[in-house]
Amino acid sequence: MKQKIGDLAEISLGFAVQASVRPDPDGNVRIVRPSNGNDQLLIDWEGVVRTSVPPKRKLRYLQDGDVVFQAVGKESPAYLVEGVPSDLPAIAHQHLILIRLVDPCLNPAFLTLVLNSTASQAYIRENASGAAGRVVNQGVLKGFEVPCLPLAEQLRWVERWRLRCAEIKALRSEIEVIDSHFQRDLEPLLSAVEKEG
Repeated sequence: MKQKIGDLAEISLGFAVQASVRPDPDGNVRIVRPSNGNDQLLIDWEGVVRTSVPPKRKLRYLQDGDVVFQAVGKESPAYLVEGVPSDLPAIAHQHLILIRLVDPCLNPAFLTLVLNSTASQAYIRENASGAAGRVVNQGVLKGFEVPCLPLAEQLRWVERWRLRCAEIKALRSEIEVIDSHFQRDLEPLLSAVEKEG
């Protein structure tokens, strides 16, 4: 059995920026852009820009448990919002669609995994509009159907994902060490050959 995201969540567009986002150290918000998502499907808060937006604009501040979906561009990844800094509110950029679940039967981390799956991304590509720069509208997301698994099973998949990310991170560290040792051993050899030449 499946349910449409539109029946489980509030879906809204990110904040419309008139031009490029200008950093402002005294700005009143952080603005999360597509480039702030990482390969663990989370937001990299260190790279999120602080900027100023008109105070009279009605803003939807991001909160833990939100999912942001890239609506513009060649790819359409989704990212889970976790660890929102408490010192300054954050908003989603206009190239992102904000998904805020209202039904507790769907876990936001699981939804993020589903949206990033190969089958889901293929569906999204097929239903996007525009030839040069693809755009996914809110209607596509609202009509997207998510498998209705028991919450415990959803959480098991989320845990498997987190373990996968941890294993990949450990492997990358091992590769860096191996490469560093190789370069360390190779440099003296090359230096000796140069001296002989």
